Amino acid sequence: MARRTRSSLNAEIDLLNVQIQTCKRREEEFQRLMGDMQKLKDEVTDERRAAETQRKELEAQKEPINWLPPELLIQIFLELVDMDFEDLKYRPPMIVSQVCVKWRSIAISSPHLWKRVVLQGFSQPELYKLYVTRSDNVSVEFSYASNPDLGSTPESLQVARYLSKSLQHSSRIESFSLQCNSAPSLSYIIPSINGHQNTFPQLRYLNLSIATENPLFTEARHLLEKEKDVLLELELGLATDVPNNSPLLGLRLEEVPLFSIPITVIANLRSLELSFSPKKIQSRDYYYLKMSSLCRFLSLMPFLEELTLVNTVPYFDVSLPPLDGTTPDNADNSVTRMKPVRLEHLKTIDWTWPYTGDVHRFLSMIDTPALEKLDLWVEDLPQKRSEANNVRNRNAHTSSFSPHKYLRGAITYPALRDLSLQCAGDETTPSVLRKFSFPALEKAAFTSIVTTPAGRLGTPEQFPIFPRLESIFRDPRLPNLTHLTLSHFKISSEPGRVEAIFGYTPFLTSLSLDSCTGVGRLMEVLQEQVVGAISPKGPLDGIRPRPQRGVKVCPRLEALSFWGCQDVDLASIRSVVNSRNRSINEATEAESRTSRGPVGAPNGATPAVTRDLRDGNAGAAGGRQTTWTTQVGQMGRKIKPLRKSRRNPVESGLPSSSDVGNQLVAPSTNIASSIIAMQEAFRPANIIYLRMVNCKLIPKEEASSFRDLGVVDVTWAGSD
Repeated sequence: MARRTRSSLNAEIDLLNVQIQTCKRREEEFQRLMGDMQKLKDEVTDERRAAETQRKELEAQKEPINWLPPELLIQIFLELVDMDFEDLKYRPPMIVSQVCVKWRSIAISSPHLWKRVVLQGFSQPELYKLYVTRSDNVSVEFSYASNPDLGSTPESLQVARYLSKSLQHSSRIESFSLQCNSAPSLSYIIPSINGHQNTFPQLRYLNLSIATENPLFTEARHLLEKEKDVLLELELGLATDVPNNSPLLGLRLEEVPLFSIPITVIANLRSLELSFSPKKIQSRDYYYLKMSSLCRFLSLMPFLEELTLVNTVPYFDVSLPPLDGTTPDNADNSVTRMKPVRLEHLKTIDWTWPYTGDVHRFLSMIDTPALEKLDLWVEDLPQKRSEANNVRNRNAHTSSFSPHKYLRGAITYPALRDLSLQCAGDETTPSVLRKFSFPALEKAAFTSIVTTPAGRLGTPEQFPIFPRLESIFRDPRLPNLTHLTLSHFKISSEPGRVEAIFGYTPFLTSLSLDSCTGVGRLMEVLQEQVVGAISPKGPLDGIRPRPQRGVKVCPRLEALSFWGCQDVDLASIRSVVNSRNRSINEATEAESRTSRGPVGAPNGATPAVTRDLRDGNAGAAGGRQTTWTTQVGQMGRKIKPLRKSRRNPVESGLPSSSDVGNQLVAPSTNIASSIIAMQEAFRPANIIYLRMVNCKLIPKEEASSFRDLGVVDVTWAGSD
């Protein structure tokens, strides 16, 4: 092949250079065009994203929760945060902050949402740091629980690490809870509590708990020794000057010796909860809650209002001193004689697990004149507590002295208005309250806990019969009782049994039955009526009185509730409502006969559902006078007054012989009260509230028909 000349090569190179320059210009043009297109694309993308954001905001505005202002949303979030959840890993602030941008912004900018720092173990210190940082400078609530499967040494190390971090913020700790598996781990917090004036200046609630049943204090004997030293100082009167500037208002102790915390921290306490499971064997390494220690502990809380004993019965080593002040020669030195601890402000006692006899023994040692609520869950299964009972009464047979000898007699609670009694066993209910008197009782709830040998709840066939009120109360007359609740009982069909219950509770306004059987007999009594006569002008005008119907029992009854009562039917409830809502039904019938409605209220207004039957207009409305022709015996079972002991007229307030003449002309109080009772019987209150839950004989479609009978609030749920 012939070699090309230099000129031809240069000519071809020049052509390629021109081509290259052309391609470069085209590349630059395309690049410019692509840049413009990318810019247009980015503008379209931004416009799309803005439209999507706006659409999302508009979609969110369709939800009612987002109609609320941020201030109200914060309050809702705070309510969620304040709730207690069984799962400690469920963290409401974290959940709320991950819902949407708006909620996240609100959550992060609200320090109060992060005030509760709940941890199980200290394996996530970064989570603790996040909460502490976001809580800013607001008061915080620290709650720590050790992992159940953690050994003693690893637990102590984790608790020490946690306390070293949390106590850095002790000046703003408002609530502190520490639950450990062993006593040595818990003892790490005791030095800080001893210096609570400087360490916890804002502490309002303290919870110290050892979660292990019957924990050993072998490696923490200093806690037991400290209690002995404090008790000795109190007995010798060396700890009388106790400052009362502690901010602590609530205290909970579980298996923690009472006096392991300083007495200065409990001076202003309002609420106390104790949990000490009974010990089945004796050991010097156990802590036993003695009644003498508890009495001295309570005596240091003059402002206590709530006392809760959970699965706790103290070991009774105390008794009241003899009335004559003497000491028997054969007295047992292991039993301490103490006067009852007076708690002027105590309003509530909530106690679970005691035996029947424990209730009176315990309440004999505390004087609570202002007690308003008493909630007892009494145990009656001796086979579960025989060993514990032997330990608790280990000194009862060592001498002839009996601590029961100097117990208080009948105890009266003049201010108690709310009573709840849960009993296990057929014989428990009639024996718990026999030594107490409740003259002002307004609400009473009785629950029977029937269990099978396998530990399951008993069937309805095993429910005990609800006892007579005469066997439950020292004085069965309950003139102030307005609310009565019965749960897991069988209503007796014995003649006069149900009538007696309602006879002792004439002013009952609310009756609730939970999983009771034999309800049919009770409904029959509630619908029983009496017939009287009423004259439209007067008793002497010669006009024959016309009949008027009334109810025999509970004329003020307004509310009926049934939960799981499988033998209550629609017909019986309808009969009760018809017998008591007669005025409304008659007005409805009259309005259907004439458009004027002479019996109804003016202008078509609905007549009042309830009325005050104690005013002077009862039985005389519209100028009419009533002639009562029904005998008092027709009002139901007659309740005989209790037999009273013969007393000196001066002591008992009875009239002397010189005053008898003056009292002969005075009207009898019994006659006046009987007239008022009959007036109320013929003008009973209307049933305005009716609740039916899981009652299989009451269909849903029929339940709403009670509104046509004058029942204002009707609730139906389930029928399986």
